[in-house]
Amino acid sequence: MAGFVVKVVLFAVTITFLLAWGYIKQQRKTEELFNQLYRKCEEKIIKELSNGEVFTSKEVEKIIHGTKASLFWSKNKLQVTDSKIVMKHLLTDLLNKGLIVEVSKSNPKKYKLK
Repeated sequence: MAGFVVKVVLFAVTITFLLAWGYIKQQRKTEELFNQLYRKCEEKIIKELSNGEVFTSKEVEKIIHGTKASLFWSKNKLQVTDSKIVMKHLLTDLLNKGLIVEVSKSNPKKYKLK
């Protein structure tokens, strides 16, 4: 009888843990989608810049336009439709990380891989 009670308690603890984990994942879904979208955009930019080319911000906008992100456990998806907004944040972030450098200070600004 005691073994049965222990098994029921362990089952209840397992179910509670899984429900709590699912609830937390659901709360952080939007944040994870944004992070994945930014990672994909960064990878695209770095891949294009790895050829040794120099790009302006307009060219970077064209590279990341239409990039999609989704989580395997969710039907929600994100796509870059206004690449100008995303591009500003990405370029600032990549410059702060030291992955890219600004080639010329004049307009239009040009960027290359460090």
